[in-house]
Amino acid sequence: YTPMFLLLKKISAAVSVLVLSVVMVSGSGPEAEISMLVRQRTDIMNEYFGGHILYKEAAARIEKVENGRLLDEDLAAMNDFFQTDIEEITDYHITEVDITNMDDTLICAVVTVEWEISGIEGKDEIENIYSVIAEKKENSYKLVQFF
Repeated sequence: YTPMFLLLKKISAAVSVLVLSVVMVSGSGPEAEISMLVRQRTDIMNEYFGGHILYKEAAARIEKVENGRLLDEDLAAMNDFFQTDIEEITDYHITEVDITNMDDTLICAVVTVEWEISGIEGKDEIENIYSVIAEKKENSYKLVQFF
């Protein structure tokens, strides 16, 4: 083998490892699906309570990621807590998604989120663990439980 061939072989191996790492981190399985839904829900609620979007837009967007009782409860919360002293989420990180059960139409998971919040009493950092269920309807998943 020539030195150039060996160099190209090493580069090819390194690129393969890099591509595999990116695919694993970005994810495309149930963990990624749950993370995406939790992020979308969090962002919509935070944008609404922060006054960045109106109820009509928030409701239309939340209906795309939630269903059932969770949707009803979040729509009610948007009315009940609008213009109150609710804490603002300044940053958050989903640190773990543990799939506990799964079939063709359901994903059950335990999700750990680290929150940075700002409120009347200042800034705080907290970590919460949530029981999350996403149900598949018409080829897409929607959150039906988040507590």
